Amino acid sequence: QMFDITSNEAAFRSALSDAAQRQLPFAIAMAINDTVADVERNTIKRMDREMDRPTPFTKRGLYKRRASKNRLVGVVGYKPIQKGYLMKLETGGVRRPKGRAILVPVNQRLNKYGNMTRGAIARLHADKDVFSGSVKGVSGLWRRPKRGRQRKGGYGAKGNTKSPTLLVAYKDSVKYRKKTNFERNAKLTAERRLPNHLRTRMLQAWNTRR
Repeated sequence: QMFDITSNEAAFRSALSDAAQRQLPFAIAMAINDTVADVERNTIKRMDREMDRPTPFTKRGLYKRRASKNRLVGVVGYKPIQKGYLMKLETGGVRRPKGRAILVPVNQRLNKYGNMTRGAIARLHADKDVFSGSVKGVSGLWRRPKRGRQRKGGYGAKGNTKSPTLLVAYKDSVKYRKKTNFERNAKLTAERRLPNHLRTRMLQAWNTRR
């Protein structure tokens, strides 16, 4: 969860007439939902400013939970997968792999978001000139050198002595530095927008009362 918006209904009720009080829960719920939408929209905009080319998957990493007149709480949060790295950008820290290693491209063509293209790892594994292993203490996917390029005392078997090329490194952790302020800005957005939305929704509720 990134941020929740909870109303103080009792404080509002004490200053309102009986007719207005009957309209209050619905008006507050609608105002909270308007604010939740603002928080979600502004956070996605900030991703473009504070992150390096966020992918569509990352920008779909928020969820929202709407308020109702019986539950005057709205929530904006991170979805489980995206939360793993978005929170690291928010707080800083070390990311460790869920599997055997984190794959870090070294000599690979990247897409416009700075990531390896879809299916790149599968294609590398299918290439007979690519192997997975460790060379001089560096683990990863390597491309064997072409035959005929030899230098005395180099790497590999006889007749294939040029050093291999690292394509993808295997890392047991990746360190993130704090670079985003999504939660702080979400709170600022809510504080600024909720009172205006509440006034608007209360006026609508009053004008449509029965």
